[in-house]
Amino acid sequence: MGLSRSTFYASQKTTPAQIKTDELAEKISEVQSSCFFTIGRRRMGAVLHKRYGIEVCETTLQRVMSRRGLTARIRQVRKAKPCAGKATRQQLPDNLLNREFQADRPMYRLVTDVTYVPYFENDEWHWGYLSLVQDLFNRAIVAWVYSKKQDVRLGLATLQFLSGRGLAPGAMLHSDRGSIYTAQAFRDAADGMGLTQSFSRTANCHDNATMECFNGTLKVEALYNPVLTQDRPSFKAQNDLIGRYVEFYNNERPCSVIDNQTPAAYRMQFYGPFLRT
Repeated sequence: MGLSRSTFYASQKTTPAQIKTDELAEKISEVQSSCFFTIGRRRMGAVLHKRYGIEVCETTLQRVMSRRGLTARIRQVRKAKPCAGKATRQQLPDNLLNREFQADRPMYRLVTDVTYVPYFENDEWHWGYLSLVQDLFNRAIVAWVYSKKQDVRLGLATLQFLSGRGLAPGAMLHSDRGSIYTAQAFRDAADGMGLTQSFSRTANCHDNATMECFNGTLKVEALYNPVLTQDRPSFKAQNDLIGRYVEFYNNERPCSVIDNQTPAAYRMQFYGPFLRT
C-alpha cells in the first residue's frame, strides 16, 4: 500500500524533527551530567562540536535546553562595585602584574586569593577559608588549601602545596594586600621559593580579576549547585567537594579564554601532561 511520505509521518506520534530534537537533548543531557550542569548555551555548542562533531546554533540550543530543563546553573550578572581592601604601611612591591592576565608558559604568572566557604558543625554555621592559586597560562588551579582559620599558616600551607608544582624561573605571584600575603613569614617563604610578589592596588579587586572570577564560578557551579551540595555540609564534605570541583575544572570543564579547551588539554598541546591536583 503506497503512502506519501507526508501522510506516513503525519500518522506517527514522533516526526523526524522531533527525533532530531530528542537526540540533541540526549547529548546535551550527557554533557550536563558529566559537567554538573555548569555548561551554558555558548559553551555547549563548542562542547557538542568537540565531543560529537555536530554543529548547532545558539538559538536551537537555547530552545532545547530551556524546554527540556537542561540549562546551566548560571549566576546573575552584577554591576561592579568598589571592593574593600586592607591598607598597609609596609613598603610593598608595585602591581607588577598590571592586569596582564596571561602568560606564555606554565607556572610563570600566578594569582592567589582567599575566599569564604561556609560549613556546618555543632549545630551552627561557621566560616571556612579557601586559599587558591591559579596559573594564568591555562587558568588551572595549581594549589588549594581549605582551613578553619584565616592566618599566615594558611598562606604558608598554600606555598608548600605550590612548591611541588614546578615553578618556572622568575615566577610571579600576584595577590591583594591582605595580612596573609604581607606577613613577613609569607614574604620570606615566597622569596625562598624564587617567587616575585606583586600586589593589587589598595581597594581594587579588579587588579586580581581572574582569581575573583574563579571564586564566583566555584560558588555557583559547585557550592550553590543543587546537583552537588548538601543542606548542611560538614567541613570534610566541603573540602571533598572543593577537591572534586578543582579536578573537574582542571581536566573536564571547557574554558572560553583558551578556545573552549580544558586547562589540561591546553597545557598538553605545548608542554606535556598536566600535573593533577
